[in-house]
Amino acid sequence: MGDYFQTVVDRDVSEADAAPLAARVIAWLVAEGVIGPDRTAPVLGRDPGYPPGPRIREVVDSSGWGEPWQGGGLDVAVARTVFDAGQYADPSSARCPRCERDVEFRDRALQEIPGAWAPFSEAIEDWEAGVEALVRCAHCDASSPLVDWTGMGHCITFGALGFTFWGWPDLTPAFLAEFDRRLDGHRTVVVSGKI
Repeated sequence: MGDYFQTVVDRDVSEADAAPLAARVIAWLVAEGVIGPDRTAPVLGRDPGYPPGPRIREVVDSSGWGEPWQGGGLDVAVARTVFDAGQYADPSSARCPRCERDVEFRDRALQEIPGAWAPFSEAIEDWEAGVEALVRCAHCDASSPLVDWTGMGHCITFGALGFTFWGWPDLTPAFLAEFDRRLDGHRTVVVSGKI
């Protein structure tokens, strides 16, 4: 069956700072009534997550969702993680942080460009192994950290801290802006999909 999710990923926090920052954000979400204080709600394939709180409807756009609905749990990852959109994780390009040109993974006929994804695949393996993950740009030949590449269509991103909301309607722009502020103004990406 599966479930829809959306993950707010902090792209800047270090692995050492991820857990303390996560604790501060969770305390804020509990204090605001967005989530409950105890991990009791199911999340797909993981330990229980934080259940929705009484003010969930204030932070989501539920238009288009049938009634009644209730969100699932909030899962928090505090380790170096590849966050992807599940069955929708198929980016068409990535933008180099140095020259700001797009590296295309598919041609106009949507056929895979041979070798275009290979530098990213290798960097993802390095990322998962906990070592420096660099990608060399096919345009400017500069190597940049994997976490600095953008433009992957919110299909995949990398970070040491992610908040996954399972079965929640879209988070509102105002809530996401406040979420960014609570993450010390770090760069964030929202990855959404279905598993």
